[in-house]
Amino acid sequence: MTEPVIADRLMLASRVDCCFRLHEPTFIAPGEAYWIDRENGEFCVDRGAGRVTRHAGSRR
Repeated sequence: MTEPVIADRLMLASRVDCCFRLHEPTFIAPGEAYWIDRENGEFCVDRGAGRVTRHAGSRR
């Protein structure tokens, strides 16, 4: 998943795209975009107002 996906409801993510497991779960609010930066091995969430959070994870 490299293309951003828009959350349609509040989610608590711990695993994304079947095989990418986050080191710590993170909340994603409705309307926020999220994607996996495969080059850096990070899960990214666009929180709005130009703020993107990055969360460590690994392929499993």
